[in-house]
Amino acid sequence: RDGLGWKVFFSWGEGGAPRGACLGSGAMQVVLAEPRPATDKSKSRAINGTRPTMHLRVDDLDTRYAELDRAGLALVAPEHTHWGTRWFVARDPDGNLVGFEQPIDG
Repeated sequence: RDGLGWKVFFSWGEGGAPRGACLGSGAMQVVLAEPRPATDKSKSRAINGTRPTMHLRVDDLDTRYAELDRAGLALVAPEHTHWGTRWFVARDPDGNLVGFEQPIDG
């Protein structure tokens, strides 16, 4: 973080809970989270007991979803989150889950 000149936009995981943080330079942001078992079994929050550990913010969520859906990589259609975004989850060719998000204007 420091070497890249990034700042922490927000973080979580006090008291022994799994940790995560949103880091970025202003022009881009990346959310990194420790892997952990998912107790919420809904499709978008836990796929086969695993949560996405990387979230990418995009400008046009629906277009990105359509591209990844055509490629057979999208797992869940876009939906609203409780943290103020719309997102969908995809699986990359190596099997990692990636969340794609767009802030909700409002």
